Amino acid sequence: MKKTGARTIGRALLCVVLGLVVGAVGTVMHRVVVTDHLLPVGIVVALLAVLAGGTLARAWAGYAGLVGYALGWVVVVQVLASDGPGGDLLVPNQSVGLVWVYGGMAVVAVAAFLPWSWFSDQPVRRAPEVGTNPETHTGSSPTPTGRFGTDA
Repeated sequence: MKKTGARTIGRALLCVVLGLVVGAVGTVMHRVVVTDHLLPVGIVVALLAVLAGGTLARAWAGYAGLVGYALGWVVVVQVLASDGPGGDLLVPNQSVGLVWVYGGMAVVAVAAFLPWSWFSDQPVRRAPEVGTNPETHTGSSPTPTGRFGTDA
């Protein structure tokens, strides 16, 4: 099925919205930790959400969707990382903030380099099963029953 230009543009614009949402939620939630053990679950879940969104965007609209998703994500993360009106920061200059900003960009790049075959509508070619092709030779000769091997 061929994608029309308007359809691809529409999907890419929706991927921009997806990037905005994932970036906003991830920016707010990336600093969540389990206080008993100081496990950084927020950054892990946020980066997994970025990967899932990037994969969805690429599967749905190809590279146009992935570029739209990446633009939406970068714009919202950079806007929310700047100083707020009261001087507050959602992404301070700490290791978890740097992992969120640069790690998120790296995860979007990972989604860009995933194998093309994962996103193709083409059916996967399968190797013929043994015994289904009459010209398949296994080194044995057929028995009178038509099976290969011995009839003992």
